[in-house]
Amino acid sequence: MRKLLHLTAPVVGLGLALSAFNTQAVAESRATDSELSLLLRLQPELVYVDGSAADAAGTDGFEITDGWAGGRRNGANWGALFIDGAHPINDDIWAFARFGLNINMDGLVDGDGRTREVYAGLEGNFGKIYAGKIGSAYKTSGMSWDPLNASFLQARGNIGRSVGAFGHSSAFERSIAYEKSLGSIRFRAVASLDDAVTGDTTGDDDHMISAAISAPMGPVELITAYIDGSGYEGAPKDREAIKVGARYSKDQWSAAMMHEARMEGLEDGNFTFVTGSYRHKKWQFSANAGLFDDDKGINDGDYFALGARYQLHRRVSIHGGIRQTDRDLTGKERVAGLGLRILLNSGNLMK
Repeated sequence: MRKLLHLTAPVVGLGLALSAFNTQAVAESRATDSELSLLLRLQPELVYVDGSAADAAGTDGFEITDGWAGGRRNGANWGALFIDGAHPINDDIWAFARFGLNINMDGLVDGDGRTREVYAGLEGNFGKIYAGKIGSAYKTSGMSWDPLNASFLQARGNIGRSVGAFGHSSAFERSIAYEKSLGSIRFRAVASLDDAVTGDTTGDDDHMISAAISAPMGPVELITAYIDGSGYEGAPKDREAIKVGARYSKDQWSAAMMHEARMEGLEDGNFTFVTGSYRHKKWQFSANAGLFDDDKGINDGDYFALGARYQLHRRVSIHGGIRQTDRDLTGKERVAGLGLRILLNSGNLMK
């Protein structure tokens, strides 16, 4: 795992080179109208949970939830309300902003998880730069590759993929992000400023940094991503991870593989995730599998899920399936259920 982290410098260096030497103008002129839109996402799911891990945690039985991760209902959920706006400053530069609220089956989430991404920035021939509460480049890289993501069947948080702000969920306050494309190659970097907290003996100069590159080549897309939050807000050292992956998509078929090397300040192990999907008319059938290899060799785990989705309407779909998670120390968690995914988009309210 440590050897993989030596790829960090080439990854970041290539990304900086792409952004520094790119002189490509904006590919297309955007409309001159201002934009304001609302996007509401809702996902009620009825699930039945059993297994030794569920028995020990007291989560066995029927539940109404939105997503499931880490052995808990409403974990890594899909529900949200986003308010998006944009305004042209001139022919080449736009100002834009997003405000997101986190919603699950208990309503508006309390505490730090109440908001999703909240940011404002500028977009032009220089790319996109924005600041606020933002998900890491590591998180967003290959995020959509799991066709069951944000449901009770998902891989993240269920031994298939990493979870948390340093994995595939949550966002960082006090962040700045930069995005740029060179042809089909896309680069994204996010940094979050450290903040001294109670008990933090490392000071406030251990900033979180993350970078990701995506390179589509015909039906194949390659990704690599890196994150380092060592000492961030008093966190442990060696809080680093690197992710590599490849995805194939053509006609009705798609398949992907992703590997994450996570150092001892995180999960101290390696995630390997594979997925495949077949689409037929309004149906999509998917199979996921994942392995977690614990570097200490005491708490390995595995994950698999089978799911199907039927598109009732372009904004409404129904999904169902089964999932099992098994870890050496905690045992098995099995979940079966049905869910409804609803997406309501206002379109541009400024028109």
